[in-house]
Amino acid sequence: MARTFTDILFRKELASIRDEELVQLLYADFGPEIDHLKGVPRAVEGDGNPPKGNLTENGFSPSRLLFGEDFDEVNRTITNVRAVKWLFANEYEAFTANQPAVVKLSPKTFQELRERVLPSWEDPDYLLALIVALVVGDMGKDPHLAGEIAARQSTGDKHDHENHDECLAEAVECGILDKPLSRLSDARREEVVLGINVGATLNIPQLTQGENVPGSLQPLLRFRGHRAHGEAFNIKYQEIIFDVSGAGGHLDSRGATRMIEPVCQSFLQAWPILSDVITNERSLREAYDAVLQNRGELIAEKGFPLLSPTDPSHRALLRLFAMGRVADQATAEQFQDAFQGLSDTTREALINGMNVDGINDGNAVVLYYMPALFAETLRVLRTASSEDRVIALQSLMGFMVRSFDGSKPQPDQLGSIKERNVSPAVDLVRSQAFHDNLRLLDDYTLPEES
Repeated sequence: MARTFTDILFRKELASIRDEELVQLLYADFGPEIDHLKGVPRAVEGDGNPPKGNLTENGFSPSRLLFGEDFDEVNRTITNVRAVKWLFANEYEAFTANQPAVVKLSPKTFQELRERVLPSWEDPDYLLALIVALVVGDMGKDPHLAGEIAARQSTGDKHDHENHDECLAEAVECGILDKPLSRLSDARREEVVLGINVGATLNIPQLTQGENVPGSLQPLLRFRGHRAHGEAFNIKYQEIIFDVSGAGGHLDSRGATRMIEPVCQSFLQAWPILSDVITNERSLREAYDAVLQNRGELIAEKGFPLLSPTDPSHRALLRLFAMGRVADQATAEQFQDAFQGLSDTTREALINGMNVDGINDGNAVVLYYMPALFAETLRVLRTASSEDRVIALQSLMGFMVRSFDGSKPQPDQLGSIKERNVSPAVDLVRSQAFHDNLRLLDDYTLPEES
């Protein structure tokens, strides 16, 4: 009888399997789930060129190997799973292939990540739980899934889900994910489902990217009541690490291109910090500040002055560094120059908007997709002069101020959090008009939300 992907895990043969066979066996076991990923709209980020791949002598991406054409989310999700295999097999060169040299994951940090996850992977059921979580994790992005949910619900009403994680949680409730979840023991299934439900309202990458606020971490507290909160949280956290590892798979599936040194360091440092929240050893604000402090220390090691998250101006700059994935002194200085070059009024408004916790201090605004907007701006300007990059960054910061819409700390006021999706601005950054006028965003305001 032909072996399956699940067989590979339970026979502990994952390290020896060729990547082409891994992709094919994964699809054989999880075909319906991967087919859902074909329906996900194309990614915002990218230049329109076909993704780079290294499967077979033809250099195929995972999607092209399976379907003869590229689907962004298929490439990302399968790259997530390949990254698990590369780490498991100690394939450092494969994991770090095509990462930028200046921020390439170091062998030391790669081994630290292995040491953190390999003990739990000794249990094949745990490793399978991680793979199931990765495969189904982005199914909620498929617009067709909402229709399936509506068909199974008694009302038959189809809801538009801006939050694909909420859609995934509903799919679990409706039984749509029963088949992949049935591969797990009862305990592991319960842990994966808890992770899906927590993930519907918690976005940990937003924390490491400075995108969200301390109040955004409140869903973490749901792990406290679980009988095996440590295991459930660790599966979820590992899922997030490998989801980020493959996040660039729609552009380049040849390695874990996004799990670069500063990103991996941030995740490794945040892991015990967030565990402390679950065990009630840190408050949400203390945990958030500790993550920002780690970001500051990483950049200080490159020669930039150490910043403190307790200083409102420093805190705003640290969050900007996190959003911009800043990992070197030169880029840090460009961000600082743009920040300091703002008018006093604009800079004060930016500091205010980036210092609201959303916990007993009024309305915090989370600019969803802001890190992607910074990433696209820096990609477009990768060969530009330092002066031009500063001009563009300053324009982005002014756009952020208008999007915050006057949000500022209001002590002792009921806390709340509002998300604003800034992805419509990405098309402007990609346009020829932006190349011609780096201050194009100075006059841009997000459309009114309905």
